[in-house]
Amino acid sequence: MMKELLGTISEIPTPDIVVQQIISTASNPNASAKDLEKVISLDVGLSTKILRLVNSAYYGLPRKITKLSEAIVIVGFKTVRNLALSVFTYSALHAKHTFIDHDKLWSHFMTTAIFAEHIAKNIGFMNREEVFLAGMMHDVGKIAIDLVFPTYMHELAKFSEEKQIPMFLIEYKCQVEDHMELGGELLKLWKFPDEYVSVARYHEKPSLNPDSQHIEMISIVHLANVFSNIFLPGYSLSYGPPYLDPLVFSVLGIKPSNLKILFHELERVFEKSKDMIYGGVKDEAGIQT
Repeated sequence: MMKELLGTISEIPTPDIVVQQIISTASNPNASAKDLEKVISLDVGLSTKILRLVNSAYYGLPRKITKLSEAIVIVGFKTVRNLALSVFTYSALHAKHTFIDHDKLWSHFMTTAIFAEHIAKNIGFMNREEVFLAGMMHDVGKIAIDLVFPTYMHELAKFSEEKQIPMFLIEYKCQVEDHMELGGELLKLWKFPDEYVSVARYHEKPSLNPDSQHIEMISIVHLANVFSNIFLPGYSLSYGPPYLDPLVFSVLGIKPSNLKILFHELERVFEKSKDMIYGGVKDEAGIQT
């Protein structure tokens, strides 16, 4: 499957030149807010969608932001980069009509990203913007499989629902390349840094690579993914009781008893973030694109 999927890579949308420039500029310590604004302004539709996301209740800004320059200064370079990639991910999901509900899958991506950022804040993990992006891109392998092998993805999700078995366990038992491996290869092909590749590959079971230098980020996204599947069951195309890897407790320094407290915190975060989670990315006419 890997060989065939990568051989038909042209069917899978890749970050366009504007998104690539945004990533590059936001990662440049010498770049100014004006530099980033100039790049984003090359795509008027993208600018509008980013501003819509910045003004969501999740960021809790005291007033509506109407200028990109303000948004960049207030929420930061990396957050704007993350929102640009959120728009790209939404577009990639809707590039082709298949058998699955792409809006639900995108809601799973966004919920995982938001929860990952909150968990990172909760445990004092510094690179919260990186965790958000890793959460947004963790299941990119499912996009790839759905676009290239839509019937296979539909049957996989259907079997997961009927048997109430998480998708990654079905993939493991079938001894096929799973969505994690495929997602990791795709992010590597797109030249994403190693930490995002590692999260894509091991987010379902961090203990598959306990010595990874990115194990903390992998574990944060794993836990966020578990909670995302609890809050939005089936939205990830995976059904049944979510698998929680015991390794996350020692890696993140939390106890099982902390999970109930964290759950209630995430309930509040979820309520606050509903416009981002369910809103999609809409154009000025209010039509989802």
